Amino acid sequence: MRFRLTVGAVLATVILVVLGVGFTDVLLGRQLTDHVQEDVLGELAQFEEMLPELAGDEELLAFTREYLVRPESDSLRRRGMVFTLFLNRGPVLSNDVDFDLETLDQSGPLVRQGEPVLGVVERGAQDYLLAGRPLVLGSETIGGVELAAPLAPVRDIQRQVLFVLILTAALATIIIGLGFWFLIGKTLEPVRRMTGTAAEISREDLSRRIAYQGPPDELGELAGTLNGMLARLESAFGAQDRFISDVSHELRTPLTIIKGHLQVLDREVDPDPALVKKEHALVLDELDRMNRLVEELLTLARLQRTDVLEWGSVDLDNLLSTLTSQGEHLGKRLWAVDQLPGVTIQADQDRLTQAFLNLMQNAVRHTDPDTPIALGGAVADGHVRLWVRDEGAGMAPEVRERVTERFFHGPLQDGAGLGLGLAIVAGIAEAHGGKLEIESELGKGSTVTLVLPHGETRRSRSRGRSAAHRARGEG
Repeated sequence: MRFRLTVGAVLATVILVVLGVGFTDVLLGRQLTDHVQEDVLGELAQFEEMLPELAGDEELLAFTREYLVRPESDSLRRRGMVFTLFLNRGPVLSNDVDFDLETLDQSGPLVRQGEPVLGVVERGAQDYLLAGRPLVLGSETIGGVELAAPLAPVRDIQRQVLFVLILTAALATIIIGLGFWFLIGKTLEPVRRMTGTAAEISREDLSRRIAYQGPPDELGELAGTLNGMLARLESAFGAQDRFISDVSHELRTPLTIIKGHLQVLDREVDPDPALVKKEHALVLDELDRMNRLVEELLTLARLQRTDVLEWGSVDLDNLLSTLTSQGEHLGKRLWAVDQLPGVTIQADQDRLTQAFLNLMQNAVRHTDPDTPIALGGAVADGHVRLWVRDEGAGMAPEVRERVTERFFHGPLQDGAGLGLGLAIVAGIAEAHGGKLEIESELGKGSTVTLVLPHGETRRSRSRGRSAAHRARGEG
């Protein structure tokens, strides 16, 4: 990439230099030619201004002979200008007998019709700028005067300037190419370091990070993005390893139990039908437990994906009221609604229902019959808080800190659960962009709260209040 970028920069520079040198050469040539033209026309104007009032051709010839030897005409000789005066009925006077201006094709209009001429003529290998004007005596054109200036000096100046420009441009291009090579190398150095670090990172070692030291530009953003991606990969692989370890550990127990019961039946020569039925029921229970375990593990795995949720409008008042009315099917408790939030949010209603059912089942598992269990919700600080509150056994601080871990069983649990319920609830909250908060105290009960982003909500306070009254009446 460094070579390609440098070559591209050099080519772009060469193109700009060629265009610039060409434009400069054309402009300089035109300006120098215009300068010569001004000199020629100025000399002709000076000659005409010096002409006295002439009575005829002889006086004009006499004045011109005197002019060509006077100091005023020295500038013509120094600059190699050819001066020619011709008369329609007389001789031709010139300061260069070898260059007959009046015989040139470009001089034809001046000689024949007395029209002014201006242009470039060739003589051998040299170019001359030719200018001519008619001489009028009274109302009659009696001849003309021409002046030709060589363009070789200005061409030499133009070539010298062009050579200097080309040499300067070549050196500048080389310097620019070397500068681009150095700057691009310095710019791409962090990319090379990133590539080297990425090449050293393997599945077994995802702890390496790209050490970027530089301004917070695009490369800094790239390094930060790559480091973030590596952190997510490390977290994902770590979670995968823990997941596999937990699954293998949790599945080992039911498989061992099933194997043990089947071995009991294998040892029986003539098994008692009652024993077979008992062992059959125990094996089915373990298989059901394994099935629930696999389903909940799949749910946890799906919650890691970004497209797991089916978004839609969820009326939280209706959701909480419906769940409260279904509480009696989970256990005979004093089900109630603390308060209703009175809003509609964008969420996955099925996942929210799953989360609340898990929390309600946990509350039933850790409370005695006729113990109060309440659901509620409120909007605060730009978030919607939805909770399940019970007045059961509660949790110790060390249990509360770990209760959302997969397969964690607290000391008061009877082993009926799989230890995945609160992990699934936390995953559902995080999938919605929220979090799970747990408040609990031994002997006083627990409050588990889903804190979700407020998002786009629809106020329904009056309907919420009536629903709250209905829910309390049902409780």
